[in-house]
Amino acid sequence: MDEKKEPTGTAADGGSAEAEVRTATAAEATPADLASAQAKEVAALYAAAREQSDRGDIAASISTYRQLLQKEPSHVRARNNLALLLEQRGDAAAAMLELDRALSIEPDNVSVLCNRAAIYISQNKLDPAEVDLRRATRLEPDNPEALTSLGVLLSKRARWREAIEPLRRATELEPLRAAAFYYLGDAYNRTDQLHLALAAYEHAAVLQPNNWRAHKGAGMVLDRMGRPQEATIAHQRAREAQRK
Repeated sequence: MDEKKEPTGTAADGGSAEAEVRTATAAEATPADLASAQAKEVAALYAAAREQSDRGDIAASISTYRQLLQKEPSHVRARNNLALLLEQRGDAAAAMLELDRALSIEPDNVSVLCNRAAIYISQNKLDPAEVDLRRATRLEPDNPEALTSLGVLLSKRARWREAIEPLRRATELEPLRAAAFYYLGDAYNRTDQLHLALAAYEHAAVLQPNNWRAHKGAGMVLDRMGRPQEATIAHQRAREAQRK
């Protein structure tokens, strides 16, 4: 007589149930797995928002950044970029709120400090703007953007001599920064350093041939220097650039 074999892996002896438990346990995502999956999703959303912004679909980009921030509220770059888009659409209050939130997470983020200062300046709130820019230049003394912004702010406050050093340093660090050369020309002109002013204006005009203000600045300095023929040429270039 054949010997009966005991059934294996049946529910009766718990074999199948045990196997199911092992399978289920292996399939469960670990916290690290979940974190990795979320990080990938956030990265994909960030890339999508950037791509939408680059092609000019601002509304879609804003929506995508907000979706990202629901998943990862501490994403400072996303908050900063969202703020820039909101400001671009004329919603400065919402932009400032996002920049404030970003700085509550990373108080030493120089890019965010500069962006908040720019909005303050656009609102003629020069005191808090200067606080932000002074902090930015203390954190990164060789940051051309922060130095230029500080120099421009000081120029707006007619503190021309103070404006010279950050602007001069910005041009040294980034010789193609036309705005720094232009405002440096203004500062030199206002402090009667005419040869330096002319050189700065002319350099700005070389970097940005359509910058009519740079040509006009050069013309004004040439007038002050008693060089009327050269001044006439510079003023003519300013008019031509302004028509473009």
